[in-house]
Amino acid sequence: MTDQERWQLSSSGAESYERFQVPSVFEPLARLFLEQVPLQPGQRVLDIACGTGIVARLAAPIVGTEGRVVGVDLNADMIAVAGRQAKPEGAAIEWRQGDAAALPFEDAVFDVVLCQQGLQFLPDKPAALAEMHRVLSPGGRMAHCLWRAIEHSPYLKACVEALIPHLGAASASRLEAPFALGDAEALRGLIAGAGFATIEFQDADFTRRMLPPEQSIPGQLASTPVGPDFAALDDAARAAVIADITRAVEPYRVPEGLAIPQGAYVVLAIR
Repeated sequence: MTDQERWQLSSSGAESYERFQVPSVFEPLARLFLEQVPLQPGQRVLDIACGTGIVARLAAPIVGTEGRVVGVDLNADMIAVAGRQAKPEGAAIEWRQGDAAALPFEDAVFDVVLCQQGLQFLPDKPAALAEMHRVLSPGGRMAHCLWRAIEHSPYLKACVEALIPHLGAASASRLEAPFALGDAEALRGLIAGAGFATIEFQDADFTRRMLPPEQSIPGQLASTPVGPDFAALDDAARAAVIADITRAVEPYRVPEGLAIPQGAYVVLAIR
C-alpha cells in the first residue's frame, strides 16, 4: 500500500478533516505558507493535493478576479467537500479531480504551483515534480510546505505511541506517513532532478491550537486514516488512547485547550 493510499479519507473522513484539521492546523499553516511564497494579483495558481481547499480559498482573494485558481486532488470526496465550502472573494476556484503525476493541463499554463502537505503522499514523486515543472510558465515558481520529522510534532508522535498497544504498529504507523519527507536535503535532490533551479528552504514552524483534549482528540483522530479503526475500539480502549495522548501533551495546556508546536518547512523553486 502506498503512502497515498494509506492517507485516503472517506466522505465522512473528508468532512471531519475540514471540521477539525483545517481550523487547528491547515488554515494557520496555509496562511504562513502563503506569506512565504508570496502570490501577486493576476497570477494563475495551481493547488496540487488541495484536500478540502484551504490553500486555494486563501489564494483566491490575493490573485483577485484577474487571476486564476485551480485545486486538484485525487480524492473525489475531498474535492466534493471543497466545492461545498463558502466561496471566497477574488478568483473563482475550479475544483478538479486528478492525478498529480498526470495533470490534466497544457504546458506552461500556471505562474505558481502550490502543494501544502501533499508531496509526501504521492507514489511517484519524480513524475509529479516533472508534471509541476511542465505546467509552469518559464520563470514560474513551485512551492511546497512539508512537515519536518515526527520528532518535531509532539502531538502526532503521542498519537502514534498511544495507538500502538490497541491497533498495532502497522495501523498506528499510518499517522507517520505525513512525515515521509522530513529530510529536506533528500527532497532537494528530487526537485533538482525535475529541472528546477534556485531551490530554497525556509523554516515554517507553527503552533497547533486545539480545544481541550477530551473535545479535540476524538474528532481529530476521526479525520485521519486511523479514524475507522479507532472508532471500532471498545469504550475502554478509546478512553485509554485519549488518556495516554492527554498525558503526553499536558505540557502544552493553555486556558483554552492546547497549544502544541509542530515543525514544518517551505521549499521554493523556480522553473
